[in-house]
Amino acid sequence: MMTFLAGIAGATSVMAQQASGEQSSVIPINQLSGHGKQPIVANLIKGGDSSRRTRSEAIGQLPLASLSPAGQQQVQQILKELSLFRRLPTLQFDVDRRTYEYFTEHPDVAVSIWRALEISSVQMKEINSLQYQTDTRDGTVGNVDVLLRSPGSYLVICQGQLQSPGMLRPIHAKALMHVQPRFDNNGKVVHHLDMFVSFPSQTIETIARLTSPVSFRIADRNFEEVSLFIALMSNAMSQQPGWVEQTARQLEGVAPQRPQELLSVTASVYVDAERRRLTASGQPINIESIRPPVATQTASEAEAGIVR
Repeated sequence: MMTFLAGIAGATSVMAQQASGEQSSVIPINQLSGHGKQPIVANLIKGGDSSRRTRSEAIGQLPLASLSPAGQQQVQQILKELSLFRRLPTLQFDVDRRTYEYFTEHPDVAVSIWRALEISSVQMKEINSLQYQTDTRDGTVGNVDVLLRSPGSYLVICQGQLQSPGMLRPIHAKALMHVQPRFDNNGKVVHHLDMFVSFPSQTIETIARLTSPVSFRIADRNFEEVSLFIALMSNAMSQQPGWVEQTARQLEGVAPQRPQELLSVTASVYVDAERRRLTASGQPINIESIRPPVATQTASEAEAGIVR
């Protein structure tokens, strides 16, 4: 699921960091999203919420019937030992569904792009299609297990630990995350993420509760920034495929076929976007009119919206 997993595997990390007095924004994507002629934005539909009512609603929306017995047991264990709950902000933004779903299927590709753009040093390694290892490079490492991927529901468990130089023992945390995207026919998605966090240590749980107002704000911001990244990539695929091609060449730490898969999605998104543009302007549709531009831009030029 997401890309959100990588950024919010920061969620367990964020909570643990707050418990240790540290703060961070995992993916400062806002550094990029404001550069073009048309800034990429995510509209806030509803702010984050940690109320009991929303928590009960979120628990009721968990797709337990679609999980294996082992998956159900994992979910129930986290709910039984629940320390913190947060429904992150409900956001709406422009995105091609294929872009959203590609990064949902391959969050490690998103993380590799962040490193290529030098906006983050987070690492995410695919173990198999349902398991990933994460390292936020700040002493926080973790595992992500995908319990369910379906068109309207993505459910994962993140387990992480934070070990800082001044800490005698690492801080452990476990988080259940549920993303529910809703796509419309106008190229928009509305989504939110429900996060259930469990700390095995009563002391750490107490500290985390005390610092939760700050850590929740950081988690909210990380979710917005990862959403902006998806919107940014969708926009680049439809308008700057050459830049995506350049970026794909810089991917590291992903399966060999991932760059070509990324380019295939980009080609489909770009061609359909050009067809819509030509149809709307009354121009004829042919091979030449929708041929993608050659990838001769530098990354900085593409970020600034410069087209050669």
